[in-house]
Amino acid sequence: SSYLIISKLYCMKFDLFYKILIYIYIILQFDSVLSSSILCTICNNPLSQTFSIDAWGNKFHSHHEKEGIFCHSCSRIISKSVTNGGYIYHDGRHMCSLCTATAINKNSSILNSYNHVINQLKEVGIIINDKLLNIELSDIQTLQKSAKYLSHSKLKGFTEINLTNTKNKYQIFILSGLPKIEFEAVLAHELLHIWIFQNKVTLNRESEEGFCELGRYLIYTNDGTYFSIIHLKAMDNNQDPIYGLNYHKYKSKLLTIGWEKLILNIMN
Repeated sequence: SSYLIISKLYCMKFDLFYKILIYIYIILQFDSVLSSSILCTICNNPLSQTFSIDAWGNKFHSHHEKEGIFCHSCSRIISKSVTNGGYIYHDGRHMCSLCTATAINKNSSILNSYNHVINQLKEVGIIINDKLLNIELSDIQTLQKSAKYLSHSKLKGFTEINLTNTKNKYQIFILSGLPKIEFEAVLAHELLHIWIFQNKVTLNRESEEGFCELGRYLIYTNDGTYFSIIHLKAMDNNQDPIYGLNYHKYKSKLLTIGWEKLILNIMN
């Protein structure tokens, strides 16, 4: 009888082990079918078990990373299936069709965005005298030339203050063709430079740029779309000593004491 009991237990263990092997096989087969059913957003062929994903969750073969083209504004991989293609601006920038749908390309489109930004700044206590202010759309080459020694690879806007110009004392240059929300975020940053000058606030360059990044933070936070969330994440992950670390410092102060106290601290 003891032999029969031991034999049954052994059979039960073997049967359980056999069932586990079957389950593992089924899972592996299911995983293989699932991965092969996901198509690459670039070449439209089935993906292997390892692949790359852009900021928007679009999946593609990793070997496309070197040859793939990403949108200059939203970082999406540009393809027919994801963005319905895209465009190349005359200054070499690649933009997806989704971002060009709201692109600011004409001076007539600026006023609406300007009023939208000014109102958001007013709500947090930042009042700007907009007399003698001019906003001009530029390509990358013109923008870099205008910024001179302050130019950098990620530059999308620049403010020039000319004390001798009685017509356009404040000149803001912004990249043409940016989607509306990004244009407004860049504009908010540049307007804070003017606010600092008008209020005679003394900051070194690093601190000034860090504080002005709060303008972009304000616009993207109020917008709340996934486009803005991606840009906010990029700002949080930016380790640049000027546009990253100093922004982190001022954002931390803002979240601690709020806009009203932060503005008073800056002005004093």
